[in-house]
Amino acid sequence: MAKRGPKKKWTNTPQAGVEPLRSQNIMIGGHRTSMRLEPSMWDALEEIGRREGLTVNHLCTQIKERIEEQARRRGINSKDADVTLTSAVRVFIASYYRRACTEDGHVRAGHGGSDPFIGTPFELQDADDADGGKSVVAAGGSFLTPGGQSASPGTHLEA
Repeated sequence: MAKRGPKKKWTNTPQAGVEPLRSQNIMIGGHRTSMRLEPSMWDALEEIGRREGLTVNHLCTQIKERIEEQARRRGINSKDADVTLTSAVRVFIASYYRRACTEDGHVRAGHGGSDPFIGTPFELQDADDADGGKSVVAAGGSFLTPGGQSASPGTHLEA
């Protein structure tokens, strides 16, 4: 068998907008398969794995086992279940982070009563910011800045 070199390490370079799906090989229960996820989903999966002391492969294996067990408990053959591993991984990631959300965390992130897109891939750059800097414009009511100060619509924030 041919030797393989070190795995490619994907760098997390922030870009504006949603990036295309990226395929990656993973091992599920000792069997190689591939999944296509957005780069931000791969990053989240790796972050969760680090936090929980699991590899991405082990985490995905456990998600797959949970899907199969849930189907079995409903009396459905797991092969007939209409849940894909990729979909289950996305739901798991969203649920994991939702469970970690606190009201204080939302306030510190500037959530509620402001632009819900701040800090997401859907945040728009200020049209006057032609040099590609990180200045952004918020839309809608006043909100708390990351420093905890109140800001109003049209306020420029440094991301």
